[in-house]
Amino acid sequence: MSIASNEARCTSCHVGYGWKDETFDHTDMTKIDCLVCHDTTGTYKKNPTAAGMPDPKVDLVKVAKNVGPTSRRSCGECHFNGGGGEAVKHADLSRQLLTPDRNCDVHMGGYDFQCTECHRTRNHKIAGRSSSVAVVEGSFSCEKCHTSSPHHGDDLLDHHLNKHSQTIACNTCHSPVYAKCKPTKVSWDWSKAGDKERKPKKDKYGMKDYHWKKGEFRWKESAKPVYTWDSGFTKRVLIGDKVDWRSGPVNISEPVGSINDPNSKIAPFKIMAGVQAVDAEHDYLLVPHLFPRDKEDKTAYWKNLDWQKSFADGMKAAGLKYSGKYEWTSSQMYWRVEHEVMPAQSALSCVQCHASLQSERTCDRCHQDSREVDFKKIAHKGTDFSYMASRGRDVSDLIGTTDYIDFKALGYKGDPIIHGGRFKKLPMGYKAKK
Repeated sequence: MSIASNEARCTSCHVGYGWKDETFDHTDMTKIDCLVCHDTTGTYKKNPTAAGMPDPKVDLVKVAKNVGPTSRRSCGECHFNGGGGEAVKHADLSRQLLTPDRNCDVHMGGYDFQCTECHRTRNHKIAGRSSSVAVVEGSFSCEKCHTSSPHHGDDLLDHHLNKHSQTIACNTCHSPVYAKCKPTKVSWDWSKAGDKERKPKKDKYGMKDYHWKKGEFRWKESAKPVYTWDSGFTKRVLIGDKVDWRSGPVNISEPVGSINDPNSKIAPFKIMAGVQAVDAEHDYLLVPHLFPRDKEDKTAYWKNLDWQKSFADGMKAAGLKYSGKYEWTSSQMYWRVEHEVMPAQSALSCVQCHASLQSERTCDRCHQDSREVDFKKIAHKGTDFSYMASRGRDVSDLIGTTDYIDFKALGYKGDPIIHGGRFKKLPMGYKAKK
């Protein structure tokens, strides 16, 4: 899906006024909407169908007299609703972060962080970005505050956790599940759209499974992430790029990384699965015209329910040819989990990833046994999924997990404790058997 031909609706979250078509001038400073970020009254809002213009009912004079620093509320007005609704795209962003407890997000709930505590600005350039978009104003990582050796204790566990930080992203352990504050959309099937007679059903989270404009959905709460190598670079499919849609799901975005790349770390992701249209002859994803431009619009799908007319108009707006033949294909996007960071005591335990520590032999497999150190206690110190389940979280399937990360899928021979890590030489001189 694309902004092209749908500007009036899609740009309602854009920090600007009047982006209604391709003629919008992004260099015109008079079109910047300062109020959407700096309103402190909580009354400012944009008209959802007016290309970023404010709602006519807003008292602009009142808002202008009460501007101030940004807040979770002002940032969240747009970012909580990416994809047309709360927690649709971003698995870890929702209105629950306005008043979270520390178990939902330790930074925002435990220390009352505003977004700019991490996403710091300089000359209105905001550091940080979603993994779904390119870096334009600077990147941000946990290490900026916590350093590359974030565990400051002097015991055996802290030593190993700091070694882990060379290979594992912080959120891999500190966000063992995503969407634990509010369910997120994990599947979106556009091919099912158009049935005005179909009555939506609510799932166990109270979320609707269907809308005639957008198709069929599936939601998940407290979901286990997908883990893969991430170097900070992302491979993306751009409008007009040819895709191999006949061989399986089209990865619209996917992290670039490898077990053999020392700059890559194991990182957690939500996969947004989808079904969308592809040009059967030109082999690129199609851009539909969805939102009506005016009352006379005869091609918008949300008005006419005709995919052929919708694709023809949308592709013309995108400047690409449409063959007139389309097929539905599966797709997926990788969305890195960044927020909803849990407290240290709720991070994954050693045994939840390393099944080899489940037996009587734990850390003493390599370390000299000592009665002063309870190795088993160390290995089991971490996320209590039973407790999370008692608090209403949908994690019953994760209780007792000892293989949380699939090491073979990441390129290891198996559990690194048994088979060795990704580098030939380890601090203790242990080498994997060939």
